[in-house]
Amino acid sequence: MIARINDISRILIIVVSLMILFGLTVLADVTIQDIPKESEKNASLRKALDAEIDALSHRMFELNDWMYHNPEAGFLEFKAAAMLIEELKKHGFTVEEGVPGLDDNIDRLKVVGGFPHEYSGPPGLPTAFKAKYQGHSEHPVIGIAVEYDALRGNPPFHGCQHNMQGPTGIGAAIALTKVMAKHKIPGSVWVIGTPAEEVGPPAKAMMAQVGYLDGIDFMLRSHGTTSETLRFPGGFSARHIRQMKYTFHGKSAHAQNPWQGSSALDAVLLLFHAMDMIREHSEPQFRFHGIVSDGGAAPNIVPDMASATLWIRHLMDETPVGSMNPGKAREKIESKVDAMDNMAKGCALATGTTVDIDHYGEYNPGISIGVLNDLAFQYALEYGGVNIGEREVPRQWEETGFATLKVPGVHISIGTEGLPPAAGHSQESADITISPAGHKSLILTAKVMGAVALRLFTDEKLRASAKLEHAGWLKKYNE
Repeated sequence: MIARINDISRILIIVVSLMILFGLTVLADVTIQDIPKESEKNASLRKALDAEIDALSHRMFELNDWMYHNPEAGFLEFKAAAMLIEELKKHGFTVEEGVPGLDDNIDRLKVVGGFPHEYSGPPGLPTAFKAKYQGHSEHPVIGIAVEYDALRGNPPFHGCQHNMQGPTGIGAAIALTKVMAKHKIPGSVWVIGTPAEEVGPPAKAMMAQVGYLDGIDFMLRSHGTTSETLRFPGGFSARHIRQMKYTFHGKSAHAQNPWQGSSALDAVLLLFHAMDMIREHSEPQFRFHGIVSDGGAAPNIVPDMASATLWIRHLMDETPVGSMNPGKAREKIESKVDAMDNMAKGCALATGTTVDIDHYGEYNPGISIGVLNDLAFQYALEYGGVNIGEREVPRQWEETGFATLKVPGVHISIGTEGLPPAAGHSQESADITISPAGHKSLILTAKVMGAVALRLFTDEKLRASAKLEHAGWLKKYNE
């Protein structure tokens, strides 16, 4: 019996050794091996790619700065999308605009989430696009997702730095096509324009659900500046988000005689109080936040209609085990949504009003690929990334989460010197994007993105390793 166990052990050691030899990721507790050393040929191609990005840098800064000064809120990014499309067409990309096959209910949900009621333009996702460049063969296909929506405000502003993502992505993409054409590298580059990251319903999830991303082998994305160069493991990304709007209907009356009416605003205020009560009795990884999206017409009129737009988040990276199984986390957040719905009904009963409940956005975790994270991390080090560190939990995807279940993806970032501290979603964060340090971060990020894409084009074993890991995590996603 002991001899038989020893034989089995030797076989397992040989199998694991072969997997490592061929660059395949071992999904035990998921420890990722170092990426094999880059070949001299690939290093030479990468230098050529860097030179192309440098040559494009002035135009990338122009695009970035123009979007900073001309911000457009989610679903309304017509000028930004048109400008990015025109730039890609100039460099030989063929472009498809809009997303076919979307559910008609999406337009109603866009309005629920904050899209203007008076909008009369094209339905669906008119500011989405797919730009394709095919090299000497169709596959592998590297997709680069770009965003360009500003945060809502009066006026909108780029406090989440989405004005950087388009120039970064298309700069890397255009440079790749030039190197691919000159050196006859097989494969295709697709740039996927993804609107409205900051509002629901989630555009990337809708695009993935109708097959818009089908055919892409790997997806790359970036997201503004960062002061740290971090290594992340593979696994399940960190966030669930649920977006709800509660619209209460009462009866108007003169505020001098309020007993003649029933206040919808009272119901909204009571709902916020109830939300604070459930917050106290929820695990610390939950976040509850919202706004009074309509509070009435005037102080001297009892509001007959008022609404609250509320979000609930569950942060899997803040659970005691570091990264909770997505299925278990989904059960937890759905129970909170049910509780919130019941509280809204209770608030309506307590105030003599009625309530309409809309669930307009659902964001689910995705899959983070350790071997791709390691590849991006190593290139970030090569390009001089500062403040180097390592995280024990996967990088969160948020709005991109569902798309990563369909296509293996990697987030590209590099810690850049000279970036001042700034809160996310702030004007200070927006201002960084047009500073010298912001411009430097833009170019470095494009170079890391281009390097990762180039390596995937030229390294078949690396592609196989990433796809194997993705399949393993996908199998475990809902266990």
